[in-house]
Amino acid sequence: MSTSALTRRAADARSAETADTPLSDLLPGARAIITAVGADAACLDPGAPHGRLARRLHDLGLIPGRAITARRRAPLGDPTVFQVADYELCLRRHDAALVTVRVIDDAPDPAARAAGAAS
Repeated sequence: MSTSALTRRAADARSAETADTPLSDLLPGARAIITAVGADAACLDPGAPHGRLARRLHDLGLIPGRAITARRRAPLGDPTVFQVADYELCLRRHDAALVTVRVIDDAPDPAARAAGAAS
């Protein structure tokens, strides 16, 4: 394998690590930084159905730049409890999908892994 192919593969791996992902895909125990709330800036239009929800999520403290941790998931996988600042927030998968995050620590600790598996 050539050096350029190895360099390209390493760059792809780095970009995959820093890629934005929906909050609904965050596994229990994983930490992330919120990068956006709503599909785009137009989604914050209060008249749009998703705009009202995006505005409500923003009012609940889901603000770009804030750290968020997935704590546990319900037995059937929906809803999920997230730690935001100093409180816990429970969101359904559909609502959490409106929030975009950048994962900073995807290796759950053993206690979080057990809590996610037990629930």
